[in-house]
Amino acid sequence: MVELVRAAKAATMTPGAPVMKDAGILVSQGIIKEVGTFSDLAKDHSGEILDLGDKFVCPGLINAHSHLELAHLKGKCPAGKGFVTWVEDLLRQPIFDLEPDALAEAVDELKRTGTVMVGDIATRFAKEMAGALEASGLFFAVFCEAIGETVPKRTFIPSGEFRSGFLSVAGHALYTTHADVLRAAKKETLDKGLPFSLHLAEHDDESAIMAGEPSAFLDLLQARGRLMDFTPPKKRPVQRAAELGLLDESTLAVHCVKVTDEDIETVRASGATVCLCPRSNEFIGVGRAPWEKWFASGTPLCLGTDSLASNTDLDLWNEARYLKEHFHGELPLTDLLAMLTRNPARILGAGHTLGTLEPGKAAAFALVPESIQSLF
Repeated sequence: MVELVRAAKAATMTPGAPVMKDAGILVSQGIIKEVGTFSDLAKDHSGEILDLGDKFVCPGLINAHSHLELAHLKGKCPAGKGFVTWVEDLLRQPIFDLEPDALAEAVDELKRTGTVMVGDIATRFAKEMAGALEASGLFFAVFCEAIGETVPKRTFIPSGEFRSGFLSVAGHALYTTHADVLRAAKKETLDKGLPFSLHLAEHDDESAIMAGEPSAFLDLLQARGRLMDFTPPKKRPVQRAAELGLLDESTLAVHCVKVTDEDIETVRASGATVCLCPRSNEFIGVGRAPWEKWFASGTPLCLGTDSLASNTDLDLWNEARYLKEHFHGELPLTDLLAMLTRNPARILGAGHTLGTLEPGKAAAFALVPESIQSLF
């Protein structure tokens, strides 16, 4: 059965395309067949019509960075007290007690608020997370997080076949994952044609550890038996990541808060994509990324909610609203929507299925809230 969907407006997110009024989208078996004005498409259509009235549609949203394993920690972690305090508290929590009910509630929130895909970081339960997301109907990229000093003998990525997503690998951070492990993880993703993710330049202690300067976080790690023989590279995090060959067009660099103009140019020139997590950064108290400089640089940008241990919800519209309300200067609607749709679809390997409303793509829509529209 071919269905014709009508909306007052649609942002197709195909590059250069303006917002379309009186939009029509022909859908068959979950796939977009044609996009145009409703008046034109309705002339030759004799099937069902779904009229959304005055709604504004865009492609389904993609949360480029989440930690759904921590869904059970919602409301249980301190806000605004800095990274070290947040980590100290987190380590006292049952962080590896996967709770199915909390996960199901988080997935329901994602779907209810327009998200159709997640880029999720899994520290212990990669296959379980992929299975849960597959069962939920969401598209996904689950990144198995590499931490520590040991390169696996075979592979970072557990075996598993899924219809709506895949498993890849992420490095946790430059200071918790040995350089050899990071290089090996990156090589595996390159060999398999998969995206690679890395928390990068998130907080001041990361910069201090890399520079060999005193750090309360380093003291905390060493008290737990980690980084006992760590040799600081005496480089800023972005420059160290570049030196290790971790930055290229298949890399998603997450946070990128503590960066210089040189760092921004290094990332831009590498072709990497940056995922900003504004509300998580504010929640923890690590500072504010230079959003305006990242945007002006032309670096592809995405938005992520991060975890419910460092955010109040998983609603990407709230993330977008926060960014727009605190952004200094112009941030056009289509550029903001690109951070939620086209850009994450490309970096997460779903550009052939998601990210734009055009023939051949999945008929996965989101409704742009009035609260977002009113900001433009």
